[in-house]
Amino acid sequence: MSADTRNPPDVGILEEPIVGAFGLPGDMPFVSIKGDPSLRETVPLRPRQKSRLDRIAGEVLETCAELLHNTGVYAIYIGFNSSEVRTESIFNPFSYEVHDAEDLVKPGYTKRHFIAVPYEEKMRTVAWVRAMVQTGPLRHYLPPHWIKLMDDERTSWQPLAADRIDAIVQSFNTLRRIEAYYLRNAAISLPEGIVRASYNCDGTYIVRADYFPEFVRINTP
Repeated sequence: MSADTRNPPDVGILEEPIVGAFGLPGDMPFVSIKGDPSLRETVPLRPRQKSRLDRIAGEVLETCAELLHNTGVYAIYIGFNSSEVRTESIFNPFSYEVHDAEDLVKPGYTKRHFIAVPYEEKMRTVAWVRAMVQTGPLRHYLPPHWIKLMDDERTSWQPLAADRIDAIVQSFNTLRRIEAYYLRNAAISLPEGIVRASYNCDGTYIVRADYFPEFVRINTP
């Protein structure tokens, strides 16, 4: 990946989490995290091998976009090397499921394992659950500054526009096709509005979802 002209700060000097309870700081479109130096230095010595997912990447990514659009799934992790797809759903928000990429695109698989929900209803449910937790019995555990932060964020939160999902998910294919430093795994969270992308050099970028297609455009040939 080439250096972006925005020059994101070194996360090591921040006094806040890389991604906090409310996502990335408002003035940052993305942050970068350097990985294991031994992995960065040995990238040229590790020949690229196509995974099972690579052979059907278009179908898998199209299916992932469909799940985000039309089912209870609100977050997806795609492991290009492991051919693993991990999903999180509003119907069981404290757990995740792991699917084999080849199974995911088999006829009837998604209808069997995922529940259809309109996108707007799913996002309303995310907002409702968040409000229920933050204003319910657990509220008395929150210190005053957390109460203010959570109340402000909850009232101003806007879900990611559904029409941005396809461009974000298909951008993963673009990053995977890079010859030298290519995508190893990626994740998108609709409630947080962020995309996480890790590379074969072990470096990671965490990017605002609405900025992600532009980030990919800037950082690919």
